[in-house]
Amino acid sequence: MRVCPFWFHGCRLFSYCFFRAFHLIRGRGMGDLPAGPLILAPNHASYFDPPAVGCLVPRVTYYLARHTLFAPPIGSWLLPSIGSIPVNQESPGPSSLKNIFEVLKNRGTLVLFPEGARTMDGKLNHAEPGIGLIAARTGTPVVPVHIIGSRDALPRGGSWHPFRPIRVIYGKPMHFRGDPKNRADYQKFADEVMAAIADLKDF
Repeated sequence: MRVCPFWFHGCRLFSYCFFRAFHLIRGRGMGDLPAGPLILAPNHASYFDPPAVGCLVPRVTYYLARHTLFAPPIGSWLLPSIGSIPVNQESPGPSSLKNIFEVLKNRGTLVLFPEGARTMDGKLNHAEPGIGLIAARTGTPVVPVHIIGSRDALPRGGSWHPFRPIRVIYGKPMHFRGDPKNRADYQKFADEVMAAIADLKDF
């Protein structure tokens, strides 16, 4: 996949300015992210989460987005140009995995939510095994990321609340250990990632 530098960096700058002005966004640990292919694994509580994670990272970041958003005329060209990868959450197909593997093969950075869907109550949900599968198949390090305050700013099913602060904490890289073909090991790794997210505290 290829992004359009103009649209990507424009959206990234807009996101940073928006979050800085309305949510006093601050991050910690983004300067310690390793070079090369990387999976950023945040908790998921709000539509604000993808841009909040990406706007603090000085690199091109790719995201998974619901395939229905890629409808023409706008979604079909805008979303791919800013790094969005279409995925059918109810029935993920091989094309989505192919795009994910391509990003990581080309040393890109992928934002992948271990929980899959946004939490309803703000608590960390159970992880899906998919992040373990991708880490195992690609050998890519996974960085746990804890987003704090995004649900207060824009809860699932709720309205926007400006001036609620958002903090983003980037942890240390984690590496898959186990059988790269064992679903139980995928799940174990995903659970370890969620535990690492929980351990990242506010500042």
